[in-house]
Amino acid sequence: MPACADKKAKELERLLAFQSACSECPRSILTQPEPPAPDGLFPESKLGIEITEYLLGQGKRGSLPRQQETVHQRIAEHAQSLYEARLSRHLQVSILWTIFHACPTLREEEQIAQTIAWHVFENTSVQLQICRVSWKEAMDPLFTKYGIEISICPIPGVGKSCWSSMACFSFPPEATRIQNVLDEKESRVADYRKMCDKVWLLIVASRECFSSQYTRDSRLAQMQFNSSFDRVFLLEEPQNTIHEFQVG
Repeated sequence: MPACADKKAKELERLLAFQSACSECPRSILTQPEPPAPDGLFPESKLGIEITEYLLGQGKRGSLPRQQETVHQRIAEHAQSLYEARLSRHLQVSILWTIFHACPTLREEEQIAQTIAWHVFENTSVQLQICRVSWKEAMDPLFTKYGIEISICPIPGVGKSCWSSMACFSFPPEATRIQNVLDEKESRVADYRKMCDKVWLLIVASRECFSSQYTRDSRLAQMQFNSSFDRVFLLEEPQNTIHEFQVG
């Protein structure tokens, strides 16, 4: 499926989830007009809904933490395939990234995956025991650049190995993150009002990515955020819990 069609399908899925979970959302037919219209439109109610993801570090150039998460996990999956092509072991391999100044390039991805696979192979080919490889011990320029550490833990029995990528991000207060999202979308409201009487913003927080998780805070319901959107909601996946924030 083309990227644009895939994006539209994901937006529709989330709009329908919101419609189902929010009693105040219209039950009429939903359309997905082309830009510069909002992502979802209820023509009968003249209501437009713009969707945005709740991303750490969100900005005009996208979210670096989300990009890093995606690339780091891709490297972990590739390293696992390289390792398992040579050796079969039941392992829990955790790859920790401790330096976040940049995201690995495509060329670096391949090199890092190969080096990770090699270190895991070296530490499991003869005997199985819990071990750790730090970037200082690895003596590898890319391990040093990204502060990569590997934790290897044998799992008793027979089964699939689990290779995962972990990162430790510093999160600003939720109120700051929410206002940043509103500020990022503010410039679009005026255009949306040319075709809609009401414009809502739907912020989607997905638990699939650490950088997109929302931490509940009862104080947020008492705050008023600066925005021209008529109403602002947050959809917390996968339970599809709805939170509304006051705007003015």
